[in-house]
Amino acid sequence: MGTELFGIVAALASAASWAIGAMLLKPYAERFPALTLTFTKGIVALVVLGVAVLLSGSHAVPWEAFWILLASGALGIGIADTLFFRALRELSAHSVVQLMLLGQVATIGMAMVFLGESLTSLEWIGVALVTVGVWVVLSDGRHLGASGPRPLAVLYGLASVLAMGASVAMAKGALDSVDPLAATLIRIAGGMVAVVLIVSVFSSTTERRFRFFWTDWRTAAKFSAIAAFITFGGFFLSLLALKYARLAIANTLLSTEPLFVLLIAAVFLKERPEARRMIGSLISLTGIACISAKSVLS
Repeated sequence: MGTELFGIVAALASAASWAIGAMLLKPYAERFPALTLTFTKGIVALVVLGVAVLLSGSHAVPWEAFWILLASGALGIGIADTLFFRALRELSAHSVVQLMLLGQVATIGMAMVFLGESLTSLEWIGVALVTVGVWVVLSDGRHLGASGPRPLAVLYGLASVLAMGASVAMAKGALDSVDPLAATLIRIAGGMVAVVLIVSVFSSTTERRFRFFWTDWRTAAKFSAIAAFITFGGFFLSLLALKYARLAIANTLLSTEPLFVLLIAAVFLKERPEARRMIGSLISLTGIACISAKSVLS
């Protein structure tokens, strides 16, 4: 298997893992605040990754790469996610989809400007098809109200996607000299530093809900198992994809999570997908084939 093909497979596996994780976390998201879940998930991730790094005997991390990855985690996992959740409160589903696509374009632009990446014509077609396919799957097609989103919510959303794009580009640049497992640990640690600072602002309510979360050991144990799965299947595989595939390609394939949600719902929950979503999935699959063609045939 070629190096970039390995990255492509890792990106798709990561997207599938995020899809499974999202479905498993849905009951918890309905019961507990987002900050409580984010903080708990981060603690579990740090523990399981710390053990994994010790057992794997990863090499020492250069200080420059360490600080870049730490800042990348704080920016992408801590700040960008918080801004995105803040924007979600006031934006319509259609506006959220538009922001996600804008983030995709912004990340590709950063990859070209700051990392000097380039794509072939067929790969550009593939990126466009995957993006359009995901848009078709996510857009609800319903008539939007006359009132538009609030400017402040749009500002939060724009800041979120730009911060996420910058954080991914930073991580990609540092992965040349760092093992992906250690990089995942450092990046999540950076995210946790930012989350702790944010949680401290809302400690009056979050602390009480956090304590309640851990009083039910069955709930905590099940959530911890899901968090460990997401840590390796989602976070680790995504950095593995970024290390071995170009950022524009890896990030495009990581955005296919909604397609896997659709597939899982159809296969395991026996939910019949709408024709529009089936068409969107086929468009994205065609795009994935275009992106992967060069790596598969070489």
